[in-house]
Amino acid sequence: MTEPQNTTPYPTESLTDATTPLAPPPAPLPPAATAVSAPIRWGGVVWGALLTVFAALTLWIVSSSERAAETANWISALTPGSAWALGAAVVGLIIVVSALLGGLRASQRRRLTGRG
Repeated sequence: MTEPQNTTPYPTESLTDATTPLAPPPAPLPPAATAVSAPIRWGGVVWGALLTVFAALTLWIVSSSERAAETANWISALTPGSAWALGAAVVGLIIVVSALLGGLRASQRRRLTGRG
């Protein structure tokens, strides 16, 4: 024996009132006057390439126990002066790359605004 279920009956009246739109559809947007492509963000390209090279070099070193041992020997053989010189060279490289990318970005901005 089944028990009665508390359900509402299906409405038999027309559903046209419920399906009529409340507002007209929005007008389409006007087409753009000129299609200007976005400038290439060279900072992301260059820094991404440098990080990729660094990651590939690191993977190449640690993929072989001989290369890892040679690298460890090289690092342990550095004198304090050569370690500071190496650190200064790395910081200098970062500064040079940043300056070049800043100059490139400034020239892109001048070209886009028409002042160059």
